[in-house]
This record gives sequence, structure tokens and C-alpha cells, in this order.
Amino acid sequence: MVKKLLSILFLLTFSTAIFAQDIESVDKSILENSIGGIHNVVASPNPFSVTTRIRFVADDVFEIDFFVKDLLGNTIHVEKVKTKKGANSIPFYRGDLESGIYIYSLKTESKVISKRIVIK
Repeated sequence: MVKKLLSILFLLTFSTAIFAQDIESVDKSILENSIGGIHNVVASPNPFSVTTRIRFVADDVFEIDFFVKDLLGNTIHVEKVKTKKGANSIPFYRGDLESGIYIYSLKTESKVISKRIVIK
């Protein structure tokens, strides 16, 4: 009898946790799709030696800030970019930067997406 009660209690707790995670992931995906207006951000090629393109999809026309920082947090590149609805691309040239890992960010009024790029 005790084993049955413990099994039922375990199943109820486990199923409630899974249900809560499902709701959280649905809420998060709705929030990500409705706030910020940019998604599917990727740098290609990555790693690169001379130039890469930061590609993303914008939900509308608006202005974003494009930043590149080193791992110490020093800003090494800043650019304002006007998006178009749909697919967008920002070219980034290495210039005189040393090989290594850098962080690029796309910033809208309400969202910042940051990812890494590697220069060979």
C-alpha cells in the first residue's frame, strides 16, 4: 500500500514538473517571437579568416545596433544598421584584429542577442 502511494505521489510530482516546463517553454517561445523583432541570428562562415556575414531575420523595418567586443569586454566595432522585413545580413571584416574569440551583439529597443565569432 505504501509503495503504491509513493508511486502515485512520484508520478503526480513528475508529471506536474513536465507540464510546468512545457508551459514555460511555450511562454518563452511566444515572448521571443513577439519581443525584439529579430531571430535566427547566425554568423557564416564561423570561424573565418577575412570576412563573415551576420545573418538574421527581422519582423519589421527598424534600426539596430551591431557591436563586436573582445573577451575583456572592450568594444572594437559599433555600427547602426537599418533592417528590412525578412532576411538581413551584415558583413564584418577582420581588419587588423588578431586571431581569437570575439562576441557580437545585435541590440534592438527591447532585446540583445549575443553570440561568438572566431577569427582564425
